[in-house]
Order: sequence, then structure tokens, then C-alpha cells
Amino acid sequence: MTTTYQFDQPVLLRRSPRVSHAVVLSVMGVTTFGIGWASVAKFEEAIPAAGKLEPQGQVRDIKLPLNGVVKTVHVQDGQRVKKGDLLLTLDPTAAQAQLTSLQKNRLSLMQETQFYRSQLLGGASSADMGQLAGLSLPLEVVSLTKSRSMLLSENQLYRAQLQGSAAGMALLPEQMVRLQSSQAELESRVSAAQLEVGQLQQQLNLNQVRIASARDVLSYAQRIYSDLEPVAQQGGVSRLQILQQQQTVRTRRAELDGLLQEQQRIRLQIAQAQQQLQNTVAQGKQELLTKIAENSKKVAEIDSQINKAIVDNERKIAEINSQISQANLTLKYQELRAPVDGTVFDLKAAAPGYVTNATETLVKIVPEDALVAKISITNKDIGFIKEGMPVDIRVDAFPANEFGDIQGELVSVGADALPPTQALPMYTFPAKVRLDKQGLSQNGRTLLLQSGMSVTTNIKVRQRTVMSIFLDGFTKQLESLKFVR
Repeated sequence: MTTTYQFDQPVLLRRSPRVSHAVVLSVMGVTTFGIGWASVAKFEEAIPAAGKLEPQGQVRDIKLPLNGVVKTVHVQDGQRVKKGDLLLTLDPTAAQAQLTSLQKNRLSLMQETQFYRSQLLGGASSADMGQLAGLSLPLEVVSLTKSRSMLLSENQLYRAQLQGSAAGMALLPEQMVRLQSSQAELESRVSAAQLEVGQLQQQLNLNQVRIASARDVLSYAQRIYSDLEPVAQQGGVSRLQILQQQQTVRTRRAELDGLLQEQQRIRLQIAQAQQQLQNTVAQGKQELLTKIAENSKKVAEIDSQINKAIVDNERKIAEINSQISQANLTLKYQELRAPVDGTVFDLKAAAPGYVTNATETLVKIVPEDALVAKISITNKDIGFIKEGMPVDIRVDAFPANEFGDIQGELVSVGADALPPTQALPMYTFPAKVRLDKQGLSQNGRTLLLQSGMSVTTNIKVRQRTVMSIFLDGFTKQLESLKFVR
């Protein structure tokens, strides 16, 4: 059985004022302490930046300034080498064959040019003609050279004919025969002209004798006529006898006149014969001089073509000299050696038979310098960055919670931003961080760092209070209200 109690008045339950006061005071105390701590407490503000480890010196890209075929590979990726160590050896067969061929071509061109010069200086001797047989000259040049030699020989023969003697001239037997034949022909022509002059002179002498005799006969007939004329006037002789004697005088005078005319004709013939004799000698000399002039003109034309051949050869020799220098350089670079101490990296020519070209990097050498961290700082974080700031470096290959981090210092910051790339689609400033140590330690074991390892860095920019962070957030919210529509 249940008993029900009834109250006449309601009961009011009230909390104790001490508890509420304690709660309020606690909240106020915590709030005051929090605000005070936020206003006083400071922490390091750090800017994150990623990058990788690189040697302090530049990684050396090793190239060959020429094309070739690798014969022997003396190193492998990751191998440490010293400066001057042999890395690769190229096959020198093709380069040596090219050099030999170029030297042979140059020697041939030089001999050819020397032969041309000897032709221009003194003509072709028997030794030069023998040398001509051993040279691979163009057929046109060979023909010109022989023609020039023949023309000079003919001119020498013509000069000997002008002098009438071969004294001081080196004539060939055939030329001596031609000289003797031409001299005999000239002497024959001169002798014929002289004989004609002699015959005419004899005729003139005979004519002069006959003229003298005719003058004597005429003088005698005139004296008889002079003696008979006075006697005839006295009638001592007949008139007929006087006329006959007169006719005799006329006849003798006519004979004398005829002989005088014949004398003039003979003298004229003698003068013509003497002129013909002089013309014969002069004509022979003129013909020889004309032939010499024509031959000299032809020789000058040939010399011009030979000079052109010399210029072409000298140009070819200059080109071959350049090619020989390149071939010697090729032989010089048949061995590729390490320029610095370091580690072999990215070896392209890993096996013999690899074909190289002048623009390709065959191998890289990572110098054994101290490693530095090269990082990229975004444009929004560059404001407070300056050289000398402390940096925490964490190597991604070694977890920081297990291996810790490395302290460093920001040693350089780029003066200008780099344009965006596919890897970094934003403007960034390049920076370099010096590491305080080159490895990490764990359980007494040192782990060395390697070039190319990625790192994450925190650049310690400044100390800030906790309150400033909340105020920054509050300020940003207020600023955002300005742009609400």
C-alpha cells in the first residue's frame, strides 16, 4: 500500500552562492591567465621551404667537343674519381685515317702548287716534267702546262734564230735541227738575192765598158765629120760622103743613148735587188718577232690560269689545315679525363660502341665539396627573409622523429624571382642554406648526406606572441567585411 504525502506549500530549491561564485571566478581567472599568457608567451615563426642538397661547387657536365665512338669505359656510376683519372677512351681509327688522308691531300696540293710556281719562274725542266707525271693534276692544267712549255721553247728557238746562234741557250736536239734548217733557209734566200745583185752588177760593169767604147766611137765619128765638112765646102769631097758620115755620127749617138738607158735600168734593178735582200732579212726577223709576241701573249694567258689554280690550291690548303687542326684536336680528345675530384654521376656512355656528339653530356662529376641546401622561397614569404637567419633542415630520406634535423644558416637569397615552371607554378626566390654538419648520427653511426637528396627547411624569421596570431585572424575577418556586398 502506497502512502501519498501532500504538502500545503511548494518547495523552492536554491544553489549555494559559494559554488556559483567559485565557477565565475575560475572562468575569469582562466580567461585572464590565458590572455596574459597569450600576450607574453612568444614562439619562433618559421617559413617552410623545400629544395635539395647540392655540392657547393657546380656539378661538372663533361662533354666532348666532337663526335666519336666510345672504345673503352673506365668508370661506372657512383664511382669516386680523382682529378685526371681516365673516364672514357674513344676509338681513334676513324680520326687517324681522316688525319692521314688530309695530310696526303695537303702534300699533293703543296707539290702541285710548287710545280705551278716553278713553271711561272723558269719554265718546265726535265725534272719538272718527271714530277708532272707523278701528280694528279686536272687534264686542263696538264694541257696548259705542256702548251706553256712548248711556247717558251719556241720563243727560245726564235731568239736563237734572231741571234743567228744558240750560244748560251739550252736547246733540245730537235730544236737544234730546226735552228739549222731555218738558218740554212735564210742563208739560201739571202744568197739568191745576193747572186741576183752580183749578176746585175756584172751587167752594169759590162754596160759601162760598152758605154766607154761607144763614146770613143762617137767621138771618132764626130772628128771625121768635123774634118770632112770644111773639105766638102771647098768641093774636095762629095756631098753624099758628108751625109753618110753625119748618119754614122747619129747612129753612134743613138747607140750611146741606148747604152746609157740600159745602165739606168741595170742600176734600178740593182737597187731593187739590194732592197729585196734587205727585205728578206728584215722580213725574217719581223716574222720571228711576231711569233715571239704571239707566243708571249699565249704564255701570259696560261700564266693567268695557272695563277688562278695556285690561288684555288692555297684556299684548299688553308681549308685542309683547318681540318687537320680539327683532326688533331679530335685525336687529342680521344681520352676523356675527370676535371675535378668527385663522384661519377649520370654516365650516358655505359658501354663500348656508344656514339657521342658534341652537344651531349656524356657524364657528370659531382665535386667532393661541402653540400648546401638550395631552396625556393615563395613570393608571399620573402618579406622578412634576410641572410644570416637560422634554418632547421630536415632530410626527407631520414625521418626527423628518428634521425633529427640539421641546423644551418641562410647564406644567400636571390636578388630577383624566378619565373614559374612546371615543377613550381609560381614565382620563387632561390636561396642557399649552409649546413652545420654533413651527416646525421644514430646510435653512434654517422649517415653521410648525398647530393640530390630532397630537404624541407624551416627558416626562423622572428618571434611572435600568441595574441598576435589571434589578432591577425580577427583583423583578417574585419578586413573581409569590407568586401561584402
